[in-house]
Amino acid sequence: MRKVKVQNVDFGKRMPKIAIPLTGERLPALYEELEYVRALPADLLEWRADYYLGNLLEVPSLLRENVGEKPLLCTVRTRKEGGQAALTPEEYEAAVTALIGTGKFDLVDLELSCGQERLLRLLRLAHEGEMAVVISKHDFEKTPPEHEIFCTLLEMERLGAELPKYAVMPQNVRDVLALLSATERASREFGPVVTMSMGALGKISRASGAYFGSCITFAAGKNASAPGQISAEDLKAVLQDLDPAR
Repeated sequence: MRKVKVQNVDFGKRMPKIAIPLTGERLPALYEELEYVRALPADLLEWRADYYLGNLLEVPSLLRENVGEKPLLCTVRTRKEGGQAALTPEEYEAAVTALIGTGKFDLVDLELSCGQERLLRLLRLAHEGEMAVVISKHDFEKTPPEHEIFCTLLEMERLGAELPKYAVMPQNVRDVLALLSATERASREFGPVVTMSMGALGKISRASGAYFGSCITFAAGKNASAPGQISAEDLKAVLQDLDPAR
């Protein structure tokens, strides 16, 4: 069974860990966000580099200096995966390679859709830099069948992800149940995973990880980065109420 610990954060143990995204488009906005999230119950911070409009390499040192010992996740989310970055696969690899090379991040998100050879090159670079890897996939149109969700998470795990991640869009309650069931099976069979059912219908999936096995839940800080994100303070209160260890 795979175990994942980054800094002092033990993923997959007790309550899901709260990640808050930073989406500022310029340095002043990022400074403002960093100040805002200081008072929020974040276990880790995610820099959504795809929102940033300036030179990406001017940001990592600033973030590292301001987040203290909290784990820092770097994500370049492409448009086909629901993000802001209009990049070719080659441009995506170049951007992520440069950010890994700064040595300022604890985790990096790699998109499964970038292609296996490219993904494995990036994964190898990240591991050489002692970074944990999130391999991610997003479906903003539908929820695949439960077995397909499980098999995709298993594929990510076999490729070498410390944290396989799958986000889907539900059309009905059965879709949410399919996501939760696949999550429970994956986390039980091979270790921590990160899943979410997006939108209002899927909000329950963002709060139920202690029971179904998703080890990170993404909460809104100053801004949300995906549909259905709950404010960090509200989410923390719900997670504490649902904590099975209480």
